[in-house]
Amino acid sequence: MEVVLKAGDVIVSRRDNGEWATTRILAVDAWPDGSRTFHCLCYAPTATRPSAEGLDALTVLARHVPIDSLGFKRDGEVLCSRPVADEELDGFHEYLKHTDFPRYIEATGQDLELVVSQANAHYMTANALSDGDRGAEAIEEYTRAVELFPMFHEAIDNRGFTHMDLGEYDKARADFEASLRVNPNGHTAFFSRGECLLKLGEFDEAEKAFQEGADRFSEHRDTYLRYVEATRIHRDMA
Repeated sequence: MEVVLKAGDVIVSRRDNGEWATTRILAVDAWPDGSRTFHCLCYAPTATRPSAEGLDALTVLARHVPIDSLGFKRDGEVLCSRPVADEELDGFHEYLKHTDFPRYIEATGQDLELVVSQANAHYMTANALSDGDRGAEAIEEYTRAVELFPMFHEAIDNRGFTHMDLGEYDKARADFEASLRVNPNGHTAFFSRGECLLKLGEFDEAEKAFQEGADRFSEHRDTYLRYVEATRIHRDMA
């Protein structure tokens, strides 16, 4: 009879090199197609087969790894099962924070309106600091807003603009790329990323970005095309 794995189970299996792999299931997602995703805590491999009594002495290798239904080897076995402790869930919660924010709020017992309100307060403080030419402090406040609410792409964008004001174009580009992962259709972040590439002298990538922007954002097509031409001029003069 097939063993149905559940949260709390500890799975051990022997690798081809003789080492033992130990994985603890923290949570299970069941999908409509019958497949499942196991959210796991993974321990460092050991030379000998671990015991249930020695589990707490193992070194944690990764605090969260998602593994699909086929990810566990057929020769894996359930070493033991015990309730998942709250302190074991921090890696899983961090994963949810960036992938499923409402579920993260529910899982951690927080108040969504309060968290968003706190993030917005940091955002407004950052805007005031930025307007007062206190860019480094503004960046810290934008970061606090994003740490509370990772989907806050406006805060990520403004942090990027502040980096640009400080001449930190590489950091600004990283912010705009992060913003686009949250909000893929964000014209502001898309265009500003191209500006950063241009400032960094990455002319081929900048031209490619502006051309793609002209194709994607028809209402701003003329602006993007002007920057395509400007990028070509800068490249020729470099």
